[in-house]
Amino acid sequence: MELLNNVSIQGDPRYINYKFEFFTFPVFLALVPFTYVIPTTVIVSKICICYFKNPSGNRNGTMNPHVFLVIAISQITSIFYMISDYLTTRIPFTGAITSWCASQQPNHLLKVLFFFSTYFTYTGWIFPFLLTTLRLVSLYYPFNQDELCARITQLSIPFIYIWPLFFTFTLFPALGFCRQILGPYQFGAIYFWFSGNLFDIKLIKGLIGNLLFWFILCTTSTLMLFIKLEKMKNQRNSALVQKAELSLSLTTLSMLFSFIFHFVGGLIFIINPYYTAYFIALRPYGNDIEFVVVPWIFYSTHPIFKKQSVVADGASRIGSVQTTF
Repeated sequence: MELLNNVSIQGDPRYINYKFEFFTFPVFLALVPFTYVIPTTVIVSKICICYFKNPSGNRNGTMNPHVFLVIAISQITSIFYMISDYLTTRIPFTGAITSWCASQQPNHLLKVLFFFSTYFTYTGWIFPFLLTTLRLVSLYYPFNQDELCARITQLSIPFIYIWPLFFTFTLFPALGFCRQILGPYQFGAIYFWFSGNLFDIKLIKGLIGNLLFWFILCTTSTLMLFIKLEKMKNQRNSALVQKAELSLSLTTLSMLFSFIFHFVGGLIFIINPYYTAYFIALRPYGNDIEFVVVPWIFYSTHPIFKKQSVVADGASRIGSVQTTF
């Protein structure tokens, strides 16, 4: 039995007349994330406010402003990913929009909902590489790091939002519709799909290819970063700088969670598609780990968010060469 079936529910009276029940286990699972998504969103807003209040990023000499900007933008993008994930995965699984969706003809709105979920998956894989690249530039070229990082950031951020279009543009003429997801899910649990995409290209090929490509780049650059930091360990006389290094290293590592869960999902799909639907039920919570852990680690460990009096005391002990991260 296939779990991701290819039968549309559009126009099916059973689904048009489906009665949504609020007090069910799928609804409970969809509501649980609000207990940590809302506090995390508050933390992300504090990170962004801190950046806009200190756009130069050097209030205490421990933060490269371009690294700070990339972290802030990546977290804002993560919020949009969470929204798209709710609209395309969690809410449809509850049955809350089943009757409405079954009453629709295949249309572009349903396709757009599917598109954004895929689009923000791509962006989430590029930010970790950009972050490690900026930190490597700061380490290898400390005296002209600002100019180099500014140029890289100006080119990379637009690239991050354009890159996914090369792998999703085939969806533009497609129409979206809804299907019943089988397996362990109750009747009325649906998911979005599409038909009529250009050249009938399989999106999974682009996703797996990008997953491997950016994972290799991220792991390679992260290893280079840690090796360089280890070599420079004895040059760090300031405890404040060491805390900043540790904070950003932990933040960088936590951004790799997305690769892990998508790797698992890709392997399951390739080895035995039967179990894909089971993984889909857990995947959103795997993505939640990255969304929650990254900003909380960064906000709770980096000196730039500490009280000004503590920061000023530590900043006085920083050397003249700013190798900030």
